[in-house]
Amino acid sequence: MTPEDEFCLDVAGYLVVRGVLTGEEVAACNEAIDRVSKRDRMLEWESPWCDPFVRLNEHPILTGYLDELCYLGYQLDRPPRLLDEEVAPAEPLGGGGEPRNWSGAYYCGNDARFTLGVRAIWALEDVAEGDGGFSLVPCSHKSFVETPSDVLDGRDDMGVTVQPALEAGDLVLTVATLLQGMRPWKGKAKRLLSTGYISRLVRRSNEAPADDPEGPPQWVDEMTPEQRVILGVDRPNPAPIVYSDGKRTWVGGEPGTYHPTTMIRDPECQIDEKEFYFWDLNGYLLVRNVMDEAWLAAANEAIDACADLIVKGGDISHGTKRLAGTAPSSLSGLFELPSPHAEPFRRMIANPALVERLNWMSGSGFVVDAARAIIYEKGTAGHGVHSGPYPGSARSIYAMQNGRTYCETINVAWQLRDVGAGDGGFFGIAGSHKTNHPVPEGVRSLEDERGLLRHVEMKAGDLVIFMGSAQIHGAYPWQNEIPRRAVIFNYVSRNLEKPPKRS
Repeated sequence: MTPEDEFCLDVAGYLVVRGVLTGEEVAACNEAIDRVSKRDRMLEWESPWCDPFVRLNEHPILTGYLDELCYLGYQLDRPPRLLDEEVAPAEPLGGGGEPRNWSGAYYCGNDARFTLGVRAIWALEDVAEGDGGFSLVPCSHKSFVETPSDVLDGRDDMGVTVQPALEAGDLVLTVATLLQGMRPWKGKAKRLLSTGYISRLVRRSNEAPADDPEGPPQWVDEMTPEQRVILGVDRPNPAPIVYSDGKRTWVGGEPGTYHPTTMIRDPECQIDEKEFYFWDLNGYLLVRNVMDEAWLAAANEAIDACADLIVKGGDISHGTKRLAGTAPSSLSGLFELPSPHAEPFRRMIANPALVERLNWMSGSGFVVDAARAIIYEKGTAGHGVHSGPYPGSARSIYAMQNGRTYCETINVAWQLRDVGAGDGGFFGIAGSHKTNHPVPEGVRSLEDERGLLRHVEMKAGDLVIFMGSAQIHGAYPWQNEIPRRAVIFNYVSRNLEKPPKRS
């Protein structure tokens, strides 16, 4: 795997490997499906119709990835099958990082990676963007927060769901616990073939090819139902639940998972659960319509009136060719501008909509580190890829524990003008606040960024809150004839040294 492969899988939880199959290999699979007229268990079909799928299962590119991904070897878990042609509108996605499922999970640390479950999706037809079908939520393999039900069933996906555009012969590899599934097809259903693999360390699903067990020893017949379940006799998945009140045990209810917790939801916590999920998943949050028209007008008028205080900066592109341009302009000392021009910026310091969110993002005690207005004319250079979680740096820490998030530095960008799709400006690498990999050169240079960079469209009056040091981010060169205007606040938590000067 290349460094870009490693980084993409760690951050997003999936890879798209282009052009793995030849046209002849794709045609052979489709012909076999047409002849047999079945949708699953291809490896059990009679020869020659099983042969194309045997070759898929043994394809050197696939097995090469599996050898690197699956710790201590891999095994087939879910035999090949075509994904559904008909999908109910509210069919929920499956997976996600909460609750923990280590039988298919991903972990990376100490220069070692443990991918205990991998799903392979083969495209046997082209699937264009917007066609529907196989969909996933990037970064969700590391989510610490339960997925909102609206995201699961598609009623409100919050913009987090991606439907990969594929060409026949492409291969998608996902971490098994990545939130993924099917959305209704928008037109004709396309042929996508799914196969599941797991590490030899973990338990296989009920879909796995059956072993040839010798059966339990005869003495097991003397055991109680509770003892039989805990001995793993006829171990189904999910298993029956063994309950206990500390005095007796019993088997009860439907098979499933019972996992008590000391934590309960607090309805008085003033946290929007969807925002909480989005923040933990992506590392940023867009809050709409915080500033009204009068406030926006006052802020823009203040910048116009203080044009003589605007200064040109240096190169912020970090030498990235695709971000090259002219030097950016900024206005500092916002809280000390002559009256009445400081007032619209002072209103931002402790704005209720902002403080409400900073309290649950970082905890109370945060302070302003710096504040400035940025003014980018058309052609202003972008900001090179920077920041990210670095071991030993208190500023770049993000953690989630006991229902609380801990972020030590938070940036807030107040938008004084609209930011459209092709305008440029802020981008972040969603999920990068949890990565254990350094940024590879292909991503840093934007030459091979694998679709990880997420540009955020905004309206004047919106604000975007993002992890200032934990999330990898940057900005595209400004392309709009109307200059970009935003006010950037940097906040630090109560745990960091109080800055000597705030302006």
